[in-house]
Amino acid sequence: MSSTKTNWPQKTRDIHNHHFDSTVWDDFRFRDGDIVVATYAKAGTTWTQQIVAQLLFNGAEGIDLSVLCPWIDLRVPPKEEKLAMIEAQANRRSVKTHLPVDALVY
Repeated sequence: MSSTKTNWPQKTRDIHNHHFDSTVWDDFRFRDGDIVVATYAKAGTTWTQQIVAQLLFNGAEGIDLSVLCPWIDLRVPPKEEKLAMIEAQANRRSVKTHLPVDALVY
């Protein structure tokens, strides 16, 4: 049986503007089972986050998506604060992004 190598996309650029700071991904420590909700802006992102959260938390009501599925590359709160909040989650994690694939780290 031959093994196949996965050719993951490579990060080739950083994006900084009034909304984004893609360098947050440089310090994000992935865990097995992490989910990245990656969509173009205004393309049903919040709806997709809600579906993922409902699956992860067995249909719980009142899920705070900004806490349980934060927009990782949004410029606020500061990078260190956001990464610490995500790292502290003991549950299976999900994060969202609107960045293009060549601005993400795998």
